[in-house]
Amino acid sequence: MATETFFVGDLAYVLNRDEWDTVCLFDGFYPSSDPDDVDPEGYLDPENASLDDPKAGRPFYILKTAFGDGIYRGSDGREYSVDSGTIGCIRVSDIVEVDKLRETLEKGLGHLHEFDEDFCFGSVGYDPADNSLLYFADLNIQT
Repeated sequence: MATETFFVGDLAYVLNRDEWDTVCLFDGFYPSSDPDDVDPEGYLDPENASLDDPKAGRPFYILKTAFGDGIYRGSDGREYSVDSGTIGCIRVSDIVEVDKLRETLEKGLGHLHEFDEDFCFGSVGYDPADNSLLYFADLNIQT
């Protein structure tokens, strides 16, 4: 199965001001920690979102951390810095601010991960037994 590269971390570090404003307006920006009430997917270009093309509209996923800002360790052994109280992921190909991405990666504030190209909502959420444990496919981050 083919994979795609995603940035995982605080999306505020890699998005421009207009994109971050779109994320902040997203209904799920501060989703419930109730695993049955979580829909972490939004679109940076909602007018282009399409059921026929799941990649249209530049989808992103975002989850609230249990304890707000800080530095959290992932199951990959790396640290994820948070200044927005959230951790999200987005395809690298959907990030316009390449310089911001490069700087964020150089500082170790977030990291790149390879996920299946059909990575979707079912692969993102809170662990039902511990809602402070976020998951993005096989990557878990204890917050």
